[in-house]
Amino acid sequence: MATPLHKKRPRNQSRVTATPHYTREGATHIPYSFNCMIVGVYAASSVKERDDLWEEITTLKFAFELPPVVLGDFNETLHAHEKSSGHLNLSGSTSFHKFISNCELVEFNLQGHRFTWFRGDSMNCIDRAFASLDFQLQFPSLSLCRYPRGMSDHCQLLLQSPEVDWGWKPFRFINCWLSHPSFLTDFEALWSDSCKEFPGEFSLIKKLRIMGKKLRQWNKSIFGDQNIKLVDIQNSITTLKNLSEVCPLFETEKKSSKG
Repeated sequence: MATPLHKKRPRNQSRVTATPHYTREGATHIPYSFNCMIVGVYAASSVKERDDLWEEITTLKFAFELPPVVLGDFNETLHAHEKSSGHLNLSGSTSFHKFISNCELVEFNLQGHRFTWFRGDSMNCIDRAFASLDFQLQFPSLSLCRYPRGMSDHCQLLLQSPEVDWGWKPFRFINCWLSHPSFLTDFEALWSDSCKEFPGEFSLIKKLRIMGKKLRQWNKSIFGDQNIKLVDIQNSITTLKNLSEVCPLFETEKKSSKG
């Protein structure tokens, strides 16, 4: 399911409402004092229930008079090319088009990919993001990106701005370190050494910096370079999944694409 508004810009949340098929929250983007309504959608499988949902969201849009962002699993496609089968549910598609038009929504185009849902040989684009023109003019740099789906049928989607440099980070902690029997003892020893190199209570940043170097060395000596191994595996799986969107995979490739 698509994720809500990008996390890298602070916002206040209020007036959260949830139903089986959508979640609505009022939000204020703090730096811009911009009020909007965010609706996370998880649409039903039947056309009738989806029609009821489109009507509910349309009512919300005009009742609160806030620029809406509507995103999530709509369980419906707009065009035949958004399904690997090429078969379009004309009734559902027409209702979906009408809902988008009535709410005056503009879609965020998915960057670099066609599909967001995969099951066997079936592929659809049913996860999407829309917003009012006012919202898109306020945040023109937003784009919709697809990330690996892991074990889910749905890819992860993120509505995001270009990468922001938030400054220096002390070090990255990898969860599997905790599974190693000597980690806590080794960690205490590394921290003790860092404190000896930079004594005094006002040298925390220097201690963290040297601690990060020591942890990276410890990780390579115990586990090897996991980041490189993980990236290689993820890249191989992603390449196969992307290939499956344009041509059938061999059985061995299908097994590899499932990790």
